Order: sequence, then C-alpha cells, then structure tokens
Amino acid sequence: MGNIILPFDELMKAVLEQLKSQKYMDSTLTVYQRTYNRIHIFLNHHDTDIYTPELGKAFLANSDVSKSTLVAYACAVRRLDDYIDGKPYRCHHGDYHEQVPLVFENTLNGFLQECMAKGNKPTTICLKERTCISFLNFVENAGCFDFSQLNTGIISQALLTFSNKDAYARIRQFLNYLAEKGLIEADLARIVPHYKRGAVLPTTYRPDEISRIEAAVDTNTTIGKRNLAIIRLASRMGFRAGDIAKLKLSEINFSTGCISITQEKTGMPLTLQMPYEVVNAISMHLENDKYSLEDGYVFHSMKAPYDRITTSIIRHVINKCFVAANVNTAGKKHGPHAFRSSLASSMVNDNVSYEVVRRILGHSNPDVIKHYAKADIENLRMCSIDPPIPTGIFREYLSGREVIPHV
Repeated sequence: MGNIILPFDELMKAVLEQLKSQKYMDSTLTVYQRTYNRIHIFLNHHDTDIYTPELGKAFLANSDVSKSTLVAYACAVRRLDDYIDGKPYRCHHGDYHEQVPLVFENTLNGFLQECMAKGNKPTTICLKERTCISFLNFVENAGCFDFSQLNTGIISQALLTFSNKDAYARIRQFLNYLAEKGLIEADLARIVPHYKRGAVLPTTYRPDEISRIEAAVDTNTTIGKRNLAIIRLASRMGFRAGDIAKLKLSEINFSTGCISITQEKTGMPLTLQMPYEVVNAISMHLENDKYSLEDGYVFHSMKAPYDRITTSIIRHVINKCFVAANVNTAGKKHGPHAFRSSLASSMVNDNVSYEVVRRILGHSNPDVIKHYAKADIENLRMCSIDPPIPTGIFREYLSGREVIPHV
C-alpha cells in the first residue's frame, strides 16, 4: 500500500473523523486531539508539516511522560501510521506476530489451503499457521533455506523451543505434507514425539460457590447487568464462551422461553429452555444495551467501537467475578468452561441421566459425558470394593516388622 501524504491538520481531522464514526465518546476524542496537538508542535519544531512513521517514533522517544500516558501516545501514533498506510481501522493493535520466511511462504500457504479443504475450522487454521511460522523461522535461522536440507537435528532443536507440546501434532502434520509433496525424502514426521495430555478431573465448583460468584456482580451498573447475564448463561445453561459471544437476539424466543443456537464448536443445533434466572438477567441486560438493535448481537464491549463481545472479554469478566467472590481457585481453572463442567457434574450428582446431561450440553458423542462422570464421587463411592485383609509376608511388611529385599 502507498503512503497517504497530507498536511498534519488534514491528517488529524481524518483520523478523528474515523474514530468518531466508530462511536468513540467525545471525552476519548478530546484525549486524541490533545495528543495530536502535541505531535503537531513536535513537527513544527522539526520544520515540517508532514507526518511520517519515523517522526512518530521520534515523538514517542522524546516524550518524558508516565507509562500510561506513553501507552496512550503510542496508540494515537499507531492510528496515524495505519491511516497514512491505507490500512483499515483496527480496534486493537495486537502483539507482534512472526512473519513466515519468504522462501517457505508458498509451501505454507499450500499446506493451509489443504487443511481448509479438509474442513479445518478457521481457529484451527490460525493455530497451525502460527505454529508452522515459528517452526519455519527456527529452520531458517538454523541455516536451512531449502526443505531438502532439513534434517533430524534441526527438527529436534526446533521442537525444544515449544513449551506447549500441542504444537508437536501440528508440526508432524506439516512434515507429513512435505513428504507427500516430495519436498523431503525421508519421513521426518516420525521423529516428532507423540504427546498426550494427562487425564485430569474436570474443574468443578459447588453450587454455593457459583451463587457467591453471581452475587458478587454489581447489577446497579450497565456492565454489571451484562456480566450477570453472561455468567448465568454459562452457569445455568452450560453455554460455551464462543456461543455466548455470538448469541443473537433472533436466537432468543422470550414467548416460549427458549434459546436456539448452532454451536460454534460442533456446528450442531441446540435448543434449550431458559431458567427464570436467565430470562430475567438477559431481559435486564437488554434494557440497557442500545447496540443490540443495531447489529442483532446480545452482548457488546463497553468501549468504543462497542463491537460484539469477544471470548477474551468473557474470560476476563468471569476471572474478575471469581476474585470478587473470594472463591478459592488454587490449582483449579476459573474460566467460563468451569461453569459448564460444574453444571454437568452437579446434574450427574443429582442423578440426572447421562443422556439428559449430554443433550443439555449439546454433545453429539455420548462417551463425552463419561469425562464428567469421573467427578460423580457419591455414585463412585457406592461402587467401591473393600480390599482383602492382608496376610503373610505382606501383612508383616505393612506392619513394619518385615523388610522385603529388592530383587
């Protein structure tokens, strides 16, 4: 994209209009205006009226301000940079992501296209892309610029850089692709270890703890009303964060009291009756959410441009509520999925059939519910078997009177 060259007054007005069109509040626009006035003064000191990214960096480097103010300055500078570079508006400027080495770019694109053709979801494609980019950057830095030069040593060293062992499966799949396309001679995928997560009990919280979390929400505020509705969808109906984030007004029927969605994770339809507490919380929230009628989504961010809420915001909201309720989360997960597993385990403990639990949670595979059955302590206790009374040498060993030598 070519850079847009404008006198700074025009550039500043254009960026402020862009932010105004995204529904930024007047108070926020005033903060941006003040920052741009300071940048304008800085440009005048350098005898120019044309802003460039280099001058933006120089302005930040010469700003003797607090850390929070410098962050605000940096955001204002990035918006100028995006505008003159012709980039569309971005709500957040995320962390820096590695770029794929040019020498491997076409091969990676071919691999990702094949994954898409096989039905991989966008989130899966994104994970594979990031993993492969990190892997390929290591390969290039190791002096390998052609896949024919790839060897077990480079691959083994690259694997050590991944703290999340889930990446192993993605790298193995990529290496298989290289072998299928004839880009590598040996089956190098075989040297990638198979990593399997240890089986763990689902994270659960007691009903009284869930009640404390809900009670900790301040429903006197607009954001509190929104947060309570989010929490109750997760705790009372077992909704996943992705389904809450994408919930639409058209999917809620207040006349019948039902919610009908297509689950983001499985693509399967799900219709559930809403408990009274959920109906009440959603109704209370919608009375204060003026953006729902504009785009049809139920939940929105409370900051400009007031887009549909994201799963990261939902996780942040729920984490804060756990802290506010002073619920002990030591060694336990405390995100939205913890409500889902707590609901499932609570139903199982209340002798609700596994089939009913499966349908409420929207699982298509009946075996999935066996995961929650591990937490059905009371019923498991009924199946316990008393161990036989120890006799002979084993009894002597247990009493400490006999030492069994190692063979």
